[in-house]
Amino acid sequence: MSRRRGRGENGRRPSRATVIVTALLGVLLVGAAVAIAYFTPLMSVRNVDVVGAKVVDANEIRRIAQAPTGTPLLQVDTVAVADRVAVLPAIEEVTVERSYPSTLTIDVTERVPVVTLEQDGKIGVMDRLGMVYQSFPDRKSLPAPFVGLPTVVTGHPGPKDPTTKAVLTVAQELPVWLRSRTTSIEASSPADITLELKSGRHAVWGDSSQTEEKADALRQILKLNGDELNVSSPDFPAIK
Repeated sequence: MSRRRGRGENGRRPSRATVIVTALLGVLLVGAAVAIAYFTPLMSVRNVDVVGAKVVDANEIRRIAQAPTGTPLLQVDTVAVADRVAVLPAIEEVTVERSYPSTLTIDVTERVPVVTLEQDGKIGVMDRLGMVYQSFPDRKSLPAPFVGLPTVVTGHPGPKDPTTKAVLTVAQELPVWLRSRTTSIEASSPADITLELKSGRHAVWGDSSQTEEKADALRQILKLNGDELNVSSPDFPAIK
């Protein structure tokens, strides 16, 4: 048995006028829904959720965000809210989203402290991207989370400096046992990195590659006497 499609109950196709009226009704309904969402207090900001905050206080983020409580979600300038939160030094990235029916969600990514450095007579804290985002008068005033970070010593530390990038790569990839023994990481170029150890000895590291292999080689020759431990070629470590 054949079937007919696209026809009404009487077997006729809907008239053009009917199609137009139906489309107009659809547009009007959508417009009404948008208008309701834009103006009605039923979909206004009543909650501000902060996601991703571990070090930065969530209440401080809410305070500086100045989220317009009571304003319909569609009227909230999410970019402006994000820009206000982004001025917090410890925030690397922030996004703000509307979560219906009545929540504004602030999702933050905090900066990851990797090394410290002496800059302009102060002690700065540098994140994984090479940004110095906090500074303190001296090492005695460093908060606990920053006390064990190694110091970076390069010619021109900064986010665009290749040598700084290489040092940060090494600092982040060091195993825990070696990071805890490292007081500073010095480099004159991306291929000339040296670790200064708490014992007073120093390890010639070379470039930022093969961190795991170099750390394993260093663990072995730490047992030997000598002040200079060269693991730049981890298959052939040397000691002086």
